[in-house]
Amino acid sequence: MKRPVLIAALPLLLAAAPAGARGGCDDAQDQNTMNQCAAADYARADAELNRAYKQAMAGLDEHSQLLLKNAQRDWIKFRDDECLYQNVQNEGGSIYPLVYNGCLTALTKDRTKQLQQGQN
Repeated sequence: MKRPVLIAALPLLLAAAPAGARGGCDDAQDQNTMNQCAAADYARADAELNRAYKQAMAGLDEHSQLLLKNAQRDWIKFRDDECLYQNVQNEGGSIYPLVYNGCLTALTKDRTKQLQQGQN
């Protein structure tokens, strides 16, 4: 594990979940628990993204729905590849799930905001 990567990822990971919304995650003491908490944070962010996507789709005509559908598929591919790239130096390490899920969470929250802003 490279220390600069962990230090660089720390703000991303801390921003991934609001205080108090993570149960025992705020005081997680072991890597396995931190990894599980990061995965749960991502699951919540993904569920919110899906709600925003459905709301955005509901307000569009058929042509615009097709365009958004294609854009969303491309964005998901970008997000997944970007997080793999950002985390390549952690492959095989115990911190990998924590950093990878933190990246997925951050990018997913950004995309959710984009979809929500497009509805205004």
